Amino acid sequence: MDITRELLRERYFSNLKQSTDLFVGIELEFPIVHLSETAVDFQVVFSLFSELVEKLPLSIEKSDNNGQAIQLVSDENEDRILFEVGYNTLEFAFDKALTISEVDARFTRYMAVIQPFLSSHNHLLTGMGVNPFWDKNDNRPVASQRYEMLMAYLKLGDSGETQTDKHYQFGAFIQGSQIQLDVTAENMIATINAFNAIEPVKAWLFANSYLWHAQLDTLISRDIFWESSMHGIFPENVGVFPKPFSDQEDFLDYLNKTVLFTTAVSDETYYFEPIQTHDYFNHDEIPAFDLLGGDVVLTPSPHDFKAHRSYQYQDLTTRGTVEFRSSCAQPMADTFSVAAFHLGLMCELTALTDLLSDHIFYEDYGRDYQRLRRRFSARELDPEALADMLAFSGELLALASRGLEKRGFGEARYLAPLYQRIKTRENPAQKSLRLFEAGKSLSEISEIFANEKDS
Repeated sequence: MDITRELLRERYFSNLKQSTDLFVGIELEFPIVHLSETAVDFQVVFSLFSELVEKLPLSIEKSDNNGQAIQLVSDENEDRILFEVGYNTLEFAFDKALTISEVDARFTRYMAVIQPFLSSHNHLLTGMGVNPFWDKNDNRPVASQRYEMLMAYLKLGDSGETQTDKHYQFGAFIQGSQIQLDVTAENMIATINAFNAIEPVKAWLFANSYLWHAQLDTLISRDIFWESSMHGIFPENVGVFPKPFSDQEDFLDYLNKTVLFTTAVSDETYYFEPIQTHDYFNHDEIPAFDLLGGDVVLTPSPHDFKAHRSYQYQDLTTRGTVEFRSSCAQPMADTFSVAAFHLGLMCELTALTDLLSDHIFYEDYGRDYQRLRRRFSARELDPEALADMLAFSGELLALASRGLEKRGFGEARYLAPLYQRIKTRENPAQKSLRLFEAGKSLSEISEIFANEKDS
């Protein structure tokens, strides 16, 4: 028996849903910006948590090593508001819900406290997929074992030889919009295959992480960071799947090439150079580091697989869901467009699979999904490629709209911003660049992306 396959099978397949009921789990990350275009004032964001606890039914769930609250939990449900990786990113991890509208209502309630407070201190939460002042902010990790370990691990891959030598801290200044949807043993593979195949479309529709003040010729810098970091040393561990999977065993073969890089022993966290899971028990000892950088030697154990996590863009979780994690954070008015797009298509999974099986887009451009995602996140597309992308996007939006209409909750309205992008031939990253070239400052663009209407 291959022990690593069985450990992964138990971790990821044991919680697949039996019911076809579909709930949505939404996670939103947004950058906090200082409108003076200087570093975020940590005292302001720390005070924000106090304001939230005072004004809303929220309680402190976690504090950092210095006693500062870093995670709040709702007294009414399982919603959480927290600092993600660093103190410049606010994450909303919402309790699972039946409809997007439920989440939208709770988000609106939180924002009614957050934005006025930040604005009164010349700060703002903005709908951008990368903090525009990433190079000015203090990007230290949240003072907790998990985030300090993660930043130290990523720093193992930092050469420090280029003008982008701060990129190992990328987790502290990129922001995503993620949705988790329930899957069953019967539809898991079809779900992963279908949504993986439309990564080129998602790249264009949701691009919003142009890296200001750096030389990255892409509208989705987060892809570059993930794939070029320690997470991507073994390509199976991150990004787009190179091919469709035939069944669960085929997927498990791939998962067995992902990596372990951390474990906890007696409540102490350690990290080490990445090791592919299939090779893990071929090591009698593993040289590792503690959080102070001290050398330790670990003995591989099945317990270590409790810390296993891969970083694919269609990520099977231990909760019986697939997490779609390739989309940038969106302008505030468009926040739930990512969730609506994925949910609508999930409701039409069979039709989506049929549509993709012989679509002309793949006849013209091939099925190298990794290469296509990079191509369609470029700053400029030739007119023919753009026209083809807009046509394909329109077909997928129509299918997503049909799926949402069948649900009967009025959620198709959340797709409106995506239709507008097709009409204007402009995604959020291109819009931000257009505004910048028209003379808007990055703080002004941040305000535009935080508000309902353009200005």
